[in-house]
Amino acid sequence: MQTEDFSKELMISLKKLDIDTWYLKPIFYVKKGDPIFVSIEQMITLTDMKNISLGNIALEYESKVLDLDREEILKEMKRRINIMFSSIENGFEKKLSKMKILEHSASIIYKNEQNGRLFSNSVNTTCAIRALSAMDVVSSGGIVCAAPTGGSTGVLPAVLYTLYKDYSIDMKKICYCALAAGAIGLINSYRSTFAAEVAGCQVEIGMAGAMASASIIEAANGSTVNAVNAAAISLQNTMGSVCDLVAGLCEIPCHTRNASIASSAFVCADLILGGYINPIPLDETIDASLESGKLLPEELRCTALGGIANTKTAKKLSL
Repeated sequence: MQTEDFSKELMISLKKLDIDTWYLKPIFYVKKGDPIFVSIEQMITLTDMKNISLGNIALEYESKVLDLDREEILKEMKRRINIMFSSIENGFEKKLSKMKILEHSASIIYKNEQNGRLFSNSVNTTCAIRALSAMDVVSSGGIVCAAPTGGSTGVLPAVLYTLYKDYSIDMKKICYCALAAGAIGLINSYRSTFAAEVAGCQVEIGMAGAMASASIIEAANGSTVNAVNAAAISLQNTMGSVCDLVAGLCEIPCHTRNASIASSAFVCADLILGGYINPIPLDETIDASLESGKLLPEELRCTALGGIANTKTAKKLSL
């Protein structure tokens, strides 16, 4: 039975009940087709065979699995990117609700950057500030687009925003960059997890960095091999990261981790574009991140019982 037919039949049955019934369209798109790849190797083979980029094969994947027109997918991706960009811009305003522990600092740092008070004044620093801005919003109960999680919601938006604003990448191309990032996250979903409760910070902010690194390669018109290798070394750099959020809140050290990982995504992409040869493939790197994450004690997996969260000062902040 087709999904639409089942939905209609279900609603007819519900309306026969002696109660008031309301329903909404599904929040997520309904899966209607089979995936065209489930591994990095298959993904690379397809892009080589079709001579297309990672972003393009990701678009084809979505079209086949969701049975949607490509333009509709790009339209939806643009909508989500606009939410990402809005979260950054809103974070620079002084209208946010107060956070539990941290003070809003993104707008202050950004102003000091504009006034030349920072040491480097680089695009990487600007990207880091933007990631911090998005995190200010999520920790204030604002609207964000989690990619892949709420705790890592600053990384990919900041990188995409920086590509758009500072490198003049047009919005359609940004959509393909986001799709390329999504392809990396997709493979992670097949092989691992996005839950810090299971495998620590490396599968949240760490994976966000991997996704963002791949998006930069897409913006540079690099190959799928380059994209997955940039993602691999980014994830390798966060291997073993613990989740030790102070007071159980996604503020310390999550905010600055988002900022630093967003900035380092450009470094990882440039290293690969410049000629660094990555010996450990992304598939194996993802497997290793899950394995090492599961080896972490529960105190270091989102319980606020170890690491920074267990320091004397952190405990005082928790009161």
